[in-house]
Amino acid sequence: MDFGKTVKELRLKHEMTLRDLAKASGCSISFLSQLERDMMSPTVASLRKIADALGVTITSFFSDDDGDKDRIFVRKDERVRIGSQASKVTYESLKPRNANSILEPLYHTLEKGAYSGDDNNMHLGEEFVYVLQGQVEITVGDKPMILNEGDSAVYNSNIPHRWKNTFDGKTILLWVNTPPSF
Repeated sequence: MDFGKTVKELRLKHEMTLRDLAKASGCSISFLSQLERDMMSPTVASLRKIADALGVTITSFFSDDDGDKDRIFVRKDERVRIGSQASKVTYESLKPRNANSILEPLYHTLEKGAYSGDDNNMHLGEEFVYVLQGQVEITVGDKPMILNEGDSAVYNSNIPHRWKNTFDGKTILLWVNTPPSF
């Protein structure tokens, strides 16, 4: 998969220069240039900034324009995986790449110490989280909640929220956003 090429194609499709995208995303021109030439790997946080600036979801960077639009399933080994060693998080999309769906189901693997970052997240929609393994603390507004294996939560995602893996090991989550925001 040629990630950098896809980012560049989306930028040009939106008639943006590197300078325009840098200003809109808060990423530096040099970072974006290196990213487009596949000389650097982005963090999930930088992917989100770039996606927001382009008005697309993160999974748009990984979609296959020639794919089957009527496909309704994804094999485990076909999942789009996004993540980095630095963030200690891997996200796997559980919907077909070209699905036009109001749901965005994701399989999150959080390594020990992983967290969503120092800033709260806020976006349109709702989120559902189900803990398959481990433990996660989710803070919605000013209310932290600890979720253990088998626990779930649903909340309005336009309320500031964040999460962190509080388990002494790997935590695995089923996370569903609507509308798609990843």
